Amino acid sequence: MFSNKNQKVHELIMEQFANVKSVLFTFEDFLRVACSEESDMDVLRELSNKIFEQEAEADRSLRRMIDSLGNAAYLPSTREELISIGTKCDRIANKCETVCRMVVLQQFRFPSEYHADLQEILTITHKQFKTLENSISAVFSRFNEMLKDHSILHDIRVLESAVDAIEHKLLEDTYNRDMGLAEKQQLAKFVSLVCDISDIIEDVSDTILIMLVTRKA
Repeated sequence: MFSNKNQKVHELIMEQFANVKSVLFTFEDFLRVACSEESDMDVLRELSNKIFEQEAEADRSLRRMIDSLGNAAYLPSTREELISIGTKCDRIANKCETVCRMVVLQQFRFPSEYHADLQEILTITHKQFKTLENSISAVFSRFNEMLKDHSILHDIRVLESAVDAIEHKLLEDTYNRDMGLAEKQQLAKFVSLVCDISDIIEDVSDTILIMLVTRKA
């Protein structure tokens, strides 16, 4: 399925993924600043603007990848699967952009009690993304091996469950806080937006899993 003649598509998929990774890594910097005691809104605004630029480049690389599929020797179903993987990866960048925009526009600050848990979410999400990167690369370079053993995708689901557990704790803490309902809902929304990134990574891994399972003999 992934022959040498389709190497250009592979390169463009990995290029788009690298652009999404740049967005995610800048977002990690953004959230670290947002979760510091000396949270500086000017610094957050600069990082947010950088993310907007990186997200735009990720969009452009996604379009290049999709355009390249027109000349690739793939069945229509495979093209659909690759486009699905690319567009779902793009949602990771979009989610990072959304969080940054809303934090800056609302001049929002996370309570100090949330900082450690949010940093833990960042750490887990980083591991998820790295595992996803290895999975996508393996689909092209070691497809037959992935057909036989795709346990690496299970690792992504395990990490996502860990993020879910932290999110549940934070949401429970949020609605037990001594503040107005509107403030609780605002805080809960930001927590969920950050955790959505982990959900999207799992969604991409599920798409890869479906691609593998449907091709098993």
